[in-house]
Amino acid sequence: MKNFFYTLICTGGLCLFLFMPKPVNAQATNAGEEGAFWGKSEAYLHNQAFHMFGLIDQALTENPPVTGAPMARKLALYTLDAMLHETKYDNSEPFNHFLLSRVNKVVADLCEPVSEGMKIYKVYNDGFVVRTPSAAIAFDLVRGSCNGQTMIPDSLIARIVDQCDALFITHNHGDHGDPVVADLFLKAGKPVIAPTNLWEKNKEVQHLRFEQPVEKQLTLGRGQSVAVKIFPGHQSELINNIYVVTMPEKQTIAHIGDQYNKEDMEWIVDIHKEIPSLDVLVVNCWTHRMNDLVEGFKPKLVVTGHENEMGHTIDHREAFWLTFQKMEAIKRDYLVMGWGEFYQITK
Repeated sequence: MKNFFYTLICTGGLCLFLFMPKPVNAQATNAGEEGAFWGKSEAYLHNQAFHMFGLIDQALTENPPVTGAPMARKLALYTLDAMLHETKYDNSEPFNHFLLSRVNKVVADLCEPVSEGMKIYKVYNDGFVVRTPSAAIAFDLVRGSCNGQTMIPDSLIARIVDQCDALFITHNHGDHGDPVVADLFLKAGKPVIAPTNLWEKNKEVQHLRFEQPVEKQLTLGRGQSVAVKIFPGHQSELINNIYVVTMPEKQTIAHIGDQYNKEDMEWIVDIHKEIPSLDVLVVNCWTHRMNDLVEGFKPKLVVTGHENEMGHTIDHREAFWLTFQKMEAIKRDYLVMGWGEFYQITK
């Protein structure tokens, strides 16, 4: 742990120790000194990365998510694309410092109460948390992995789990189902819902998969319950549960995991007829027939996920600029969120 420190943040009377990496010595280089980086190309790029990631972090913090495509956010997210598609920064200290800064923002806000409406948090990749005043549900929450290295420390992901009441996992891929995260939920007595082909021998997991849509009531630890409708989706041939969850306050959210299957579109284009009026649709940014799928659900708001999954090669680290191109063609309100961002719906 010598390469990390804890910083104390106090919010709403609650103090949190947040897990952060120590700045490296290269950050302290006097960049104003003439010739400070001459002959030191790697030190130059290392320092530049700290400054670039730092400015992206600052820009996103000062320009939080709003519907549409404001220029300040597009510029920050496009710049993040450029940094994340340069593999020299994979698992680097500048990248780790950025990621942990973003996730710590989620941790801090999760400790604040939600007084009304519904709040949506994008943690990493397709991992989301949805909160109302009485409940918090996680979808596809993972620590993330890049070149075999875990990205979000267990101690930090545990703080997110502490604030959640249940975990839904859409399908059997490591960037959506993380056994360490699931075990944290189970040890706390919180339900984990997953398809039947994920961790089949773990009897504590509620394995649910049906050939037809099925409705369930899920009781949470604090006595509240959520209504869940599960649809039999697919990522190509792999089974992929589509979850439509109605919170205790009656807001409804759908998370579709990695839904991508041409045959399933035959029923998805009319799925709105089988679900409550949808407040939020969380859709993977590279899904099949984006506009037709969105219009099938008819949500009030679309939120994209799965941009820049770091376990992929750069050609499959789906860029924010590609997401914006797709979403600007749809006719509904949408949010393109970076890691560690959140948005509140009050109506």
